[in-house]
Amino acid sequence: LLHRNVLSKPEYNFTAIAFPDEGACKRFGCNFDGYELVTCAKKRIGDSRQVVIHDGDVKDKHVLIVDDIVKTGGTLAECAATLLKAGASEVSAFCVHAAFPPEAVARFCRGGDRAVFKHFFVTNSNRPVSSLLPKDDCFQVLDLVPQIIDDLDWEGAPPASG
Repeated sequence: LLHRNVLSKPEYNFTAIAFPDEGACKRFGCNFDGYELVTCAKKRIGDSRQVVIHDGDVKDKHVLIVDDIVKTGGTLAECAATLLKAGASEVSAFCVHAAFPPEAVARFCRGGDRAVFKHFFVTNSNRPVSSLLPKDDCFQVLDLVPQIIDDLDWEGAPPASG
């Protein structure tokens, strides 16, 4: 889904894939051959927890952060800010499942305190949320149905038993 709808499109031109934590990198990193992989991590610094770059280089790169679920988006926004401070030219995000509470969405839109993403891709796995995302801002909703149909029609699939 991500490759078909985003990574294969020349207008996006991502040069690095980042993960907000090591778990996401372990789950998804093998799917991004040819991209610089960057792993972030939360680290305790004094009395606070901050997102740091654990592995990889983002200088002058257009980075796509990949994660499975976004709720309030605080960690994603901190990750993006860290990547930008480290020299990333642009940062976008992709999350399979958007579970935003109503007040969180506006924070990512232009003028919001978390407006750090050029593009914020989510799927329509949670229609009550995805249907309310503004269409004229950073959010882009990717439809799961074509991917599901392709997966069901896969020629290498074993025959259905009945």
